[in-house]
Amino acid sequence: ANETTLKLNQVTANQAQKIAVVGGGPAGLAFATAAASRGHNVTLFEKDQAIGGQFNMAKKVPGKEEFFETLRYFGKQLELTGVTTKLNTVATAENLTGFDSIVLATGVVPRDIKLPVKDTSKVNVVSYLDVLKHGAPVGQRVAVVGAGGIGYDIAEYLTHQGAAITG
Repeated sequence: ANETTLKLNQVTANQAQKIAVVGGGPAGLAFATAAASRGHNVTLFEKDQAIGGQFNMAKKVPGKEEFFETLRYFGKQLELTGVTTKLNTVATAENLTGFDSIVLATGVVPRDIKLPVKDTSKVNVVSYLDVLKHGAPVGQRVAVVGAGGIGYDIAEYLTHQGAAITG
């Protein structure tokens, strides 16, 4: 009868723990703020200069600008719940010492497909991270390998940049 009732933030922990959360993407942010709202002492470690993880790529895709607001929301929640946020900080054995619990929320690693390219002077192979995160240049004609959500998003992004897409 209570399957749809979530009282996550209404229940205080019996005993506060010192918790490290490794990764400031969507999962790490959700866990860190929820745990802190329950009374735990939470420290969030993010290796990049900003929270967000994959959301920082998604917000660049036309039609997905709502991720800017989602990240603004989580930034405010980190502040309101008292999460200690350590940006530009890689989690190491040394800085994770002394925590009662460690939560790994390090996200995805894109698959590295090896395309058989004979003449690399004529073909440039880059990942979606190369384009969205690092601003790698692409040509006017682009082939997107993969028809999942990320493939669709990168095609949408590149189309708005003026590239002709083949999928």
